[in-house]
Amino acid sequence: MSSQIGQRPAPSSAWWASRVGDRLLPRLADRGLIVHSLLVVHRGRLVEETYRHPYGPQRRHRLYSAGKSLVSLAVGMLVDDGAVRLEDRALEHLGDVAPAAEIPEHAVATTIEDLLTMRTPHAQSPHTQVADVDWVRSFFTVPPTRPPGALFSYDTTATVVLTAIVERISGMSIETFLAERLGRPLGFMGEIAALRSPLGLSEEQRAGWPPWREVAENPAGVGHGGSGLSCTPRDLARVALLCLRDGVADGEQVISADYLHRAVAAQVPTVGGSFAHPEAQHGYGYQFWRCRRGAVAAWGMGGQLMLCVPDLDVAVVVTGDSQHVESDVQLLHDALWEELLDPLAAELADSGTGGAGAAAPVDRLVIPDHPPRRLELEPVRGAAPAAVGRDAAILAHAVEENRLGVVGLALRCGPDSGELTLTPADGAARHVPFGIGHHLEHPLPGYGYETHSSAAWLDGETLLVRSQVTDEWLAQLSILLHLDGSRVVCRMRRAAEFFAGEFEGVLVGQRR
Repeated sequence: MSSQIGQRPAPSSAWWASRVGDRLLPRLADRGLIVHSLLVVHRGRLVEETYRHPYGPQRRHRLYSAGKSLVSLAVGMLVDDGAVRLEDRALEHLGDVAPAAEIPEHAVATTIEDLLTMRTPHAQSPHTQVADVDWVRSFFTVPPTRPPGALFSYDTTATVVLTAIVERISGMSIETFLAERLGRPLGFMGEIAALRSPLGLSEEQRAGWPPWREVAENPAGVGHGGSGLSCTPRDLARVALLCLRDGVADGEQVISADYLHRAVAAQVPTVGGSFAHPEAQHGYGYQFWRCRRGAVAAWGMGGQLMLCVPDLDVAVVVTGDSQHVESDVQLLHDALWEELLDPLAAELADSGTGGAGAAAPVDRLVIPDHPPRRLELEPVRGAAPAAVGRDAAILAHAVEENRLGVVGLALRCGPDSGELTLTPADGAARHVPFGIGHHLEHPLPGYGYETHSSAAWLDGETLLVRSQVTDEWLAQLSILLHLDGSRVVCRMRRAAEFFAGEFEGVLVGQRR
């Protein structure tokens, strides 16, 4: 993936600041995309860095499926070691996963390369289809729909199986392996963390969560490399630079160029596959996506992105939570290309081929002396109570029978803050405090996850409350309350994976 740009003068710091601060970030916000961090690396130097509260350089962010690419690098290091071969059958490295009679022929035939390229025998991730806390076993025992190695179909369980192979061969957890083999030579400044499968946990220990729900700690579980890895955005930028430098960091060949070239090449077509948006149609490598103009990406749900553009010797790292926005992946890519990357290509072309004043590319991330740009979470846009004729008041409603089991709804809304309380039949009230025009931080009811909530009046009868969950689990909650005389109609929507279902539905209540 080495750069083909050469020693052209780089854009000035003012150019980067203008393109990102004046064009890119406003466009993303205008499209409703919630960005927690945005980093740009050019020629090995961190030229732009933005964080939105509560995130910063030292705070890890969940990568969701962007972590799959880190698992691919871990597998590549084992290939370099001679510990595995791409053509090996996966079962050769996993021991007695299940009785042989329970494993269909197509599952037996699945190779490591089949897993890397998502050409598994399954049309859907098996661990989400069955009530089995052993996600690896489910991959081999759920009936296949086709032979492996034929069709691309996005399968997170495949990455979990690859993670299990790394952990089994290395004798380390996936996070320890990555810290030692990737983080140490790249100079990671933060820890890598991994959620795990619920293997061995009882339903009571899982707090009633479904068996496909990942857990924070479980020594018996397999690392959730498919969706549960976390690291700092700066450390992900270091990985991006490694990819741009053909596997070399600070003069050390961390992973072979041969494996890396294969990993980022289009190994399998993705047309007509699991995702319909245009950016997903360029092909798939070994847990890496191909993108326009020869770029390659790791990307995950909600707007996690590591985009490497070799022709420009540039990488962009984005973290955020835009699960609530339809086509968020495509909107993010389009904005990056149209507001930053295409203008960069034009700027470099206009600069000519002379190298005067150009800094040579480096293979270890250079951090600038000046602090990053820091932004606040965007609160709900609207009016304060006084602006729409609303007095500070406490309103309590009895709620009609509903599928959520909520029997009471209370709203307290003052001039600059308030609180919504939902009371289910068991009496365990769910309190959502919010700021008017700003966020209030609080634990998500029932989970304890860090949450930031704000609200505003859209008109004299309509209050919108939005909550952003910023923890190891990310979510967007939207609660719209229509107050009409003595009646309230409340519509709740959530954008979250496998949790917060109690914030999805409609409630109707009458004033007490």
